[in-house]
Amino acid sequence: MSSSLVFHIIIAFGAFQALFLASIIWFKKGKLTGILFSLFLLIEGLTLIERLMAETDLMVNFPHLLGISYPLNFIKSPILFFLAISITKPEFNIRVKHLTHSIPFFLMLLMNVPFYMMSGTEKIEQVRTFINYVPEYSSFNFWFFLSFFAYIGIYLGLSIKELRNYRLHIKSNKLANWYLWVIVFYSALLGIQLIHFIFRPSGLVEFPFINEASMLLMTFLIQSIAYSFLSQTSVFDQKNDKFLNNLDSLSTDSTLIRNQLEKEKVFLDDNITLDEFARNLGFSKKHVSEIVNQSFGITFKELINRYRIEEAKKIMKDEINSDPKIIQIGMRSGFNNKVSFYRTFKKHTGKSPSEYLNALSK
Repeated sequence: MSSSLVFHIIIAFGAFQALFLASIIWFKKGKLTGILFSLFLLIEGLTLIERLMAETDLMVNFPHLLGISYPLNFIKSPILFFLAISITKPEFNIRVKHLTHSIPFFLMLLMNVPFYMMSGTEKIEQVRTFINYVPEYSSFNFWFFLSFFAYIGIYLGLSIKELRNYRLHIKSNKLANWYLWVIVFYSALLGIQLIHFIFRPSGLVEFPFINEASMLLMTFLIQSIAYSFLSQTSVFDQKNDKFLNNLDSLSTDSTLIRNQLEKEKVFLDDNITLDEFARNLGFSKKHVSEIVNQSFGITFKELINRYRIEEAKKIMKDEINSDPKIIQIGMRSGFNNKVSFYRTFKKHTGKSPSEYLNALSK
């Protein structure tokens, strides 16, 4: 079996897997998030199929399938952005005003009408010409295609900004974290294609397999999505409590918790418990636990220990010249016994307290 045949089989598998996943997510996850993600997979699947047809003789057999995905790529960018918003703001719904984002799609659809009216032979000839076409820097086509990259880049940038801002408040939302990874990977893939497009007219640098590489990377992304969706801990199944949807309230409550730890230094009390901590704030135990989990990405106990270790490191640094006793450092940091101090310190720093102290001395 030739390497080119293997490549075509892999791409075909990725394309049809994208279409299969799109249908599964659409019917299983009927909410806006699932619908938008299904549309994204549908467009990518159709794009891969069309690019595969252009790489093989399949376009001779199905010429009228050519050109379907091109206008769709202009609606894909808003879909990715709206998907990010639907994840960070579950109450979000697409309204009439949002339809303005589809204007580039309809414009490109109209521009492609003459192509759709061509005969199969004419379509094949034009696609082959387009594949080998290299626009000059001074040509309109070069700047037009470059604006397409900028158009997608703006939406990807807005999506990343939305997700990163959300993660400042909520760190343990699997879907948000996973989708941020998808967007970053997709942006990197677009960046590779952009570099190739910019340098290609110069003729100084050749990227002979850039098209194949980008298709393989897109297939890899689809495989990753398939794994995440089909795994038992599917990112699409996570549900958050209603109060987590209000980021302003969550941010305020997180600040109150930080103040208790950083200003009041309640972690120095070796008997501090979640019940007592929550009672002092006037919150329920469950509320504090959920906020800590979402805002800090760890449990309450781990958060207390993190602050205690930072306090111990500060004491070591400030009193390095006075040869401080390890056990005293632990007690002053909020630990009530030597064993838990040693174990927790090594877990956080990778060194025992004495090793860390010796390193500071040197």
